[in-house]
Amino acid sequence: MKAVILRILSSSMQLGLWALRRVDYYFGKSVVRLHPGDGPFDPYSSFNTLRERGPILRSYTYGGWIVTGYKEVTELLRDPRVSNDLRNNKFITSLVRFAAGGVPVLNVDHPTMLGVDAPDHTRLRRLAAHGFLHKYIQSLAPAIERLVDELLDAIPVGADRIEIMQAVAKPLPAIVIAEMMGVPASERHLFEHWSAALLGATDIFNPAQIRASGDANVEMREYLAKLTAAKRLHPGQDLISQLIDAEEDGDKLTLNELYSNCILLLVAGHETTTRLIGNCLYLLLRHPQQMAAARRSEANLVNALEESLRFEPPVLFTARTVKEPISMHGVTLKPGQLMLLSIAGANRDPGVNVDPNTFNVEREKVVHVSFGYGIHLCLGMSLARLEAKIVFTKLFQRFSSLNFADDKPNWGDTPMFRGLETLTVDATQLESQSLRRTAIG
Repeated sequence: MKAVILRILSSSMQLGLWALRRVDYYFGKSVVRLHPGDGPFDPYSSFNTLRERGPILRSYTYGGWIVTGYKEVTELLRDPRVSNDLRNNKFITSLVRFAAGGVPVLNVDHPTMLGVDAPDHTRLRRLAAHGFLHKYIQSLAPAIERLVDELLDAIPVGADRIEIMQAVAKPLPAIVIAEMMGVPASERHLFEHWSAALLGATDIFNPAQIRASGDANVEMREYLAKLTAAKRLHPGQDLISQLIDAEEDGDKLTLNELYSNCILLLVAGHETTTRLIGNCLYLLLRHPQQMAAARRSEANLVNALEESLRFEPPVLFTARTVKEPISMHGVTLKPGQLMLLSIAGANRDPGVNVDPNTFNVEREKVVHVSFGYGIHLCLGMSLARLEAKIVFTKLFQRFSSLNFADDKPNWGDTPMFRGLETLTVDATQLESQSLRRTAIG
């Protein structure tokens, strides 16, 4: 019965979406093309076209606006008249709750620090930051190096074809977060499953995925409740123990806040880092000269990761709700309207990055908002950068060459995120373990 209702609901939503996209195409000018069969979808050329039409365009499909200019995106991300709390958008919350069928969904029924505004956000971030101090994150490097070695060691010696996403990019971030939380090795696989399911809540026009996301939220909260109880009895150096002990001016996280923010750290940390690794490797494979430059020095490798974040960001856009009237570029954004702030569009704004549609690992100044901007700047960005840097360092040490085995990218279909589902490479392994551990490439 549930499956039938979800199919009917999905069909109704798709019909409504079909009609609204046509309104946006002909009147709002915020849709570039109507038919997916018009050629391979390139989100960046679409965002570039929208930005040329105007940095802020009306979107009837989403009940608000699409913003593509860097200046406008960054201004709105730090504007107190703009809310990151989905509960301020009655249309979205009603849609999500109806699709979830009473199952609580993260950031709608269980807010995280990412999904609330100041002063609640300020309080939660200050407490959660105890587990992400720079010194602590950098201390994780040896453990992350060990994990990457273990994943790469599982690749058969002599294998010349490797599916990088399954071998390293997908499992590593989930394992790192699980280890940070003190999860037993036998249960770490659950985190990758939950992360993928929780991501479905971002596709507001897919009721089945929203429901699956709600189920994953419930399952992980039940798991975290047991794990937290165990950590209270036997605290350690893990993240959950630190969050239990975290205190600012006599204030502590409630259990629900602890669960919600642990789930947020899993989803944000896993999905962003997985896509950063996959997208960066894909770009380097497409640009062999850039791959050679990244191999030459650590500085170039670090810059390659930043340029990848700019050029192929893991998150294409972020959503906000207008709390108070805002006038920009001759239009008025009204309370309750949704804003889709295009990270991808802002990153390729020629006003802030010269020749923005060219991938260049030696770009002198890489400007991007892929980790957010303002008070919601990603708390785990240092961890994501550290994991990605270690992965590429290890890949360069082990393989003298990396080339496409399949030049047809298999991009995921989650609208908000940009990442590869699979990425198979032809790899030439270095002949000895000593060379593997020391060669730069």
